[in-house]
Amino acid sequence: MFSSSGTRYSVFQGYVHIGTAIDVSAKVLSNLLCASSCSETENCISAHYNKATLTCSLFDSLAFHPRDVENDITVVNSIAITENSRAKFFGT
Repeated sequence: MFSSSGTRYSVFQGYVHIGTAIDVSAKVLSNLLCASSCSETENCISAHYNKATLTCSLFDSLAFHPRDVENDITVVNSIAITENSRAKFFGT
C-alpha cells in the first residue's frame, strides 16, 4: 500500500501496537488516510488503524501483538521493516 505522499507501507491485519502513541486522531475514514498521516509526521514509522472506532494512532517504534482480525490494522513504513523483523513481529 502507498500513502498519498508515495511512502510504501506493509499492511498487517489483526495486530495492535504495544506502547504509547506519538499522536492519535479520531474520525479517520481509512487505513490509507492513517498511513498518509504517518508519512507526514516526523519520527512515525508505523500506525494502527481501528475500523470500528475510526481511530488512527501513530508510533515511532515497532512492537505488536495479535488482536481483532476484523477491526485492527497496522501499517508499517516498508523502510522500517526487514524480512527478518516481519517474521519476528508478525510470523509472516
